[in-house]
Amino acid sequence: MATVRRPATRARSAIFAPLGDEGRAVRVENRLAEAIRSGVLADGERLPSEPELAAMLGVATVTAREALVALRAQGLVTTTRGRGGGSFVTQPAPSGPAELSSRLASMSRVELRDRGTIYGVILAGCAELAAERADATDIEGLRDLLIDRDETDVGLWRHADSELYLSVAALTQSARMTREVVRLEADFGALLRLPLTDPDFRVAAASRHRALVDAIEAHASDAARRCVRMHVADSLERLADLHAAVP
Repeated sequence: MATVRRPATRARSAIFAPLGDEGRAVRVENRLAEAIRSGVLADGERLPSEPELAAMLGVATVTAREALVALRAQGLVTTTRGRGGGSFVTQPAPSGPAELSSRLASMSRVELRDRGTIYGVILAGCAELAAERADATDIEGLRDLLIDRDETDVGLWRHADSELYLSVAALTQSARMTREVVRLEADFGALLRLPLTDPDFRVAAASRHRALVDAIEAHASDAARRCVRMHVADSLERLADLHAAVP
């Protein structure tokens, strides 16, 4: 089984970039919650201390404290006291088939297409920028995220697909763009990966993933954009079929 790395350092840096003058506890809470749900912040990972978090995000310590309290209430953070204590990420259990089917059924076909369009346009733009800006070390990191087309673990496939696109977003070198992809991953990514249960789709996805990394390595922006658009379009088409089949 292939080993999946954590997302690129830039993706993590974007999470802790300053919020700006309008920063409030709810914004800190939402940013960290999205990073946890999308997998940028790993299960069991120790978060910066309240003063460190406040300094990194450019907010008051009391604001960081309020956000952590809210995250604990959601079950996304656990805090321990004493030596070696701190606040630690608690990854929620992955949504099961029944929950994802329920979410899918609650959407109209128009909403599904609209969300998918936004997702595809933003990721395609990220791929284009990544092709312009990635260096050899970045490419090596992307290749480490690719898994074999014959891999049958669907959970691993979903994780690897998410990691790849989060890492591509990070290569834009735009904290704002990266956070937007993190938000989309937390909101829509799990649904878009439902077709990965199909072996034929996984084979096609493996081919597109490799083509995307090849295009980024060759600094072929148009080709990188096309790879993402093809992948998202195929995912949406299959997701629409699943949506139609939901009772």
